Amino acid sequence: MNLASPDLTPQPSLLRRLTAALNSPLRARVHFLLIAGAGGVVLALWLMNLGAEERSRELAAVQVEAAAADIAASANAQLVALQTALSATDILLASGTAASDLCPAIAQEAVRSLYRRFSVFSTTGNLLCSTIPEARDQPEVIRGRTYFQAAMGTGLDQVDGPVVSTLTGRSSIAVAHPLRVGGAIVGVATLSMDTGEMLRSQQPLPRAARAILVSPTGATHEVGVASDASPSLPASVLEPLKTAAATAGNCEVLIEDGVVWDCRPVGGTGYIVAVGLPATDVFAVANAELRRYRWQIAAVIMVAVGAMLSLDVLLLRRIRSAYGRIDGERLHAGNLFAQDEVDALHEWASRAGAELETLQAEVAAYEHRREIAGRELLTSISEAVESRYPFLRHHGDRVGRYARQIGVRMGISGEDLDLLAFAGQIHDLGKIVIPDAIYLKPGALQPIELTHMQLHASRGAEIAGRMRDIPEQLAEAIRHHHERWDGGGYPDGLSGTAIPLWSRIIAVADAYDAMTEERPYRAGPRSHDEAISILRDGAGTQWDAAAVAAFLDVIQSGEVAPKGIILQMRRASSED
Repeated sequence: MNLASPDLTPQPSLLRRLTAALNSPLRARVHFLLIAGAGGVVLALWLMNLGAEERSRELAAVQVEAAAADIAASANAQLVALQTALSATDILLASGTAASDLCPAIAQEAVRSLYRRFSVFSTTGNLLCSTIPEARDQPEVIRGRTYFQAAMGTGLDQVDGPVVSTLTGRSSIAVAHPLRVGGAIVGVATLSMDTGEMLRSQQPLPRAARAILVSPTGATHEVGVASDASPSLPASVLEPLKTAAATAGNCEVLIEDGVVWDCRPVGGTGYIVAVGLPATDVFAVANAELRRYRWQIAAVIMVAVGAMLSLDVLLLRRIRSAYGRIDGERLHAGNLFAQDEVDALHEWASRAGAELETLQAEVAAYEHRREIAGRELLTSISEAVESRYPFLRHHGDRVGRYARQIGVRMGISGEDLDLLAFAGQIHDLGKIVIPDAIYLKPGALQPIELTHMQLHASRGAEIAGRMRDIPEQLAEAIRHHHERWDGGGYPDGLSGTAIPLWSRIIAVADAYDAMTEERPYRAGPRSHDEAISILRDGAGTQWDAAAVAAFLDVIQSGEVAPKGIILQMRRASSED
């Protein structure tokens, strides 16, 4: 009887049988990554739930801290706005406005609601003017105010409050600004606003939320509480608040009587804002955040699974189709640990250098066309400005030519020289936002009109800065072309070498052309010799002496004809 010999052929492993069930090594790798990724996310979910309660408290603390920081930032912004508005009194006084006439001038800018009040007092406390219709003269009370005495004594801005106003009976925060004429203090201007208005949050808060302002001296005011009443707070909350106000620091988040408290300083004023939120609301939000986070993780798992399956159906099929078009070696699932379709396509793509270089050249050409389009747009805006005002005709072109010749003598070359000339050509594009009533006004401008006129430098820089492909250096040149060497220019009051070199060059070129051309604010243009004399006198004070010297060399070399000759040629042409 013959017995069949046993089959000694080795059987494939489970892994081999699994990979053989797939028709490509790339698909096998993707499925293994799917399994590993899903397992990692499940592990992350499990780890996330280990500290859920502690994270709930952390989220609650973040919510209270954010509310306190939001109100503190809003209060600081309100105080900065008051101080900024008061600084306008210095300009008005310097222009000859009497202290008693400041209220109408300031009211339009500073007093935009019933919650802001502007008043001017003499050095003896007498009321000179006020935006409060029911205001009465109480010099003894005013002289006794701490902020009035401090402003008179130190000559610096003072912040005081919360204090109940003698004029309105409302709890207010007051900013006092000393008024000077010729260096002497002639009075004090105050701009105040309701404390409750200053503590208004930018974000909605629960109805039972509490907001309290604490001054450096420990005075307090709570929103929604009568002006002459103190907030009802336990000592365990009030004492840390006063300590934080005295040290200008933050508070530790604490829970007392079912309320979660935190505080934040209001800028560098010494004031703090304390916010209390009901614990039920705080932890309800925190728990809702945790639940939402868990649902998000679950959604991530489902999206990941769907994405991987979509990759298998859509992307992997296309990769295998692309691989088939290059007539590569046939791959099987057994190649899982050696090579897959992506590896083979990578080898093929490495030989496609010429196509890649062509693509890069096309991209570079596109970027160049976009840069040219940006320059053409800025040039169009500048030409629109010149077309509005006949006396500005070709002003930009001349300033650009002068700037180029000055730049050559100051060591600028290549692309930088072209950009400098272009900056000179469009330096006045910001005048597109200046009203004709101001720009065409004959004679001197009023202070407010002058402020509007001076906006053209910063507005022009903003317009140029919005062009993504325009160098930042060009926008800076436009912004600072009205700065003075001695720091008396605008918009930023830069001085010396802090002013960009291109701006210093354009300032000289612009000054010469403006002096020798028609302008509505003077009787007629200056002569070439007068303009040159003014430039020489202002070298080292108004203008960079090196830039002035370079421009004088341009004139002397004959590369640019003196303006007097050019004006004669224009008149002769017009007579013909």
